[in-house]
Amino acid sequence: MTHKNIAFILMTISTAALFSPTAAQDSSPAGADWLMFNGTYSADRYSPLKQITTQNVNSIEQVGFCQLPETTSFQSGPVVVDNKLFVTTATATYALDAKTAKLLWTQKYEPKSMGIGTPVRGVAYADGKLYRGTPDAHLLALDANTGKVLWDVEGANAQVGEYYTAAPIVWQGSIFIGTSGSDVGAIGRMRAFSTKDGQRLWNFDIVPSEGQGADSWPSDPAKHRAGGGMYSSFALDTETGTLYVPTGNPGPDFAPDYRAGDNLFTCSVIMLDAKTGKLLGYHQFVPNDFHDWDIAASPILFTSKAGRKMVAVGGKNGYLYGLDRRLSEVLWQTPVTTISNAEAPLTPEGTRFLPGTQGGVNWNGPAYSPLTNGLYVNTRDWGTTVKMGGPEELQYTPGKNFLGSSNEYGEDDPASEQSGWLTAADADDGRVLWKYHAAKPLTAAVTPTAGGLVFTGDLEGNMLAFDAKTGDILAKKQTSGPIGGGIVTYLIDGKQYVAVAAGMKNGLMKVSSGPAAVVLYSLPEQKTAP
Repeated sequence: MTHKNIAFILMTISTAALFSPTAAQDSSPAGADWLMFNGTYSADRYSPLKQITTQNVNSIEQVGFCQLPETTSFQSGPVVVDNKLFVTTATATYALDAKTAKLLWTQKYEPKSMGIGTPVRGVAYADGKLYRGTPDAHLLALDANTGKVLWDVEGANAQVGEYYTAAPIVWQGSIFIGTSGSDVGAIGRMRAFSTKDGQRLWNFDIVPSEGQGADSWPSDPAKHRAGGGMYSSFALDTETGTLYVPTGNPGPDFAPDYRAGDNLFTCSVIMLDAKTGKLLGYHQFVPNDFHDWDIAASPILFTSKAGRKMVAVGGKNGYLYGLDRRLSEVLWQTPVTTISNAEAPLTPEGTRFLPGTQGGVNWNGPAYSPLTNGLYVNTRDWGTTVKMGGPEELQYTPGKNFLGSSNEYGEDDPASEQSGWLTAADADDGRVLWKYHAAKPLTAAVTPTAGGLVFTGDLEGNMLAFDAKTGDILAKKQTSGPIGGGIVTYLIDGKQYVAVAAGMKNGLMKVSSGPAAVVLYSLPEQKTAP
């Protein structure tokens, strides 16, 4: 199941620093802001805040609510800076007061060309500016105080199905973002752009046309190469300038014989030099994938209790992995959802497999707590039956589905058979510490804190707080809708808040919802610790 890295540059790689994108935040208490999709460059989602604890979390109450004017698949990861909270939908960016959830401004983007109707999962922030992608592959810079568009560049080619879903990150004057579009025959392209004017600085194609990895694809020019799109966000080791990029499935999704070979660098995590885009290393988790088993979520960087500098990766194939920092060795792998019929070939009559095309670990990946040496990850437990297609399903048309099946993304099991897991695993050996089984798939972000808690949410609309050590549910608060987006925590005027992105209408995942909303929680005044 694994393809070991055969070409990497040996280097000394250290734990990613808690680097703040602006000088203003350097003097703030640690963890006061939530500066990017996954909190920090290490992407481990751990918050050092501990005002809300295992002893008082059940007392938290709603202190802010903002219903957005959209009913959509709200998968945004909130970013909180300077008392402002920023979230995104496919075409809108919203700024809220982070204490009250009062709407401060809205910027509505009007697509300029063909685009895919997909959520956009968040912004990057640096020096008073926000950066985000759009469904028609544009990259925008906005004034964080007003929402005014400062520049707008065409970052990729929407006419061939390239678009942006991922939340970018910003470092040392560069914006890092990758294109999506694997399922419509596009190639994932990881790129860096200048924060000053959007000028492209470098490009790395996940599906190589020449050089390393090109021979893992068919040489027949009549066969269209596709895949490797990026759907969540990225991790960055700021000490070495190494960017860790998760990549999606090859295309056509369900036709492995059409593209015989390992299909590098799809279903992988790759290491790139953040300054140049040069490939430094990789690990492929699912060679020649035919289940749509992307590495959809960002890997995370951390130093374990045993002192190992590690990378944790959650895959749609249902496994959580622990690797060394160079991606040269899988130290352990642990199943975190039901895995069945994974090797069975697809047939015209249909092959059922688990996880299905909508699970296990999707766009919100693992998190790490140094308090417990625990990794925490949500998964979807839900099967899919895919029918192998014929020659007509292998005809490539730009911007159209390029799947290779006769029943599109497959037929999912009845909704009554879906469920989800939150799994806690030891970071050094992968053994399961505890598991929580939910009635519906768990897709929301997971956020551990120094207060001994793990925050997440479910598709029944509950924000959940777990004891990080035991897995006991300590608080359960009903929001306004299914939770498939971010859950973040931050500090304003000495008070800790928790923000939840709620509301997720999604046809493929069979989730219905009312309007999207941002819900804020905090302790009552008398419960607030010094």
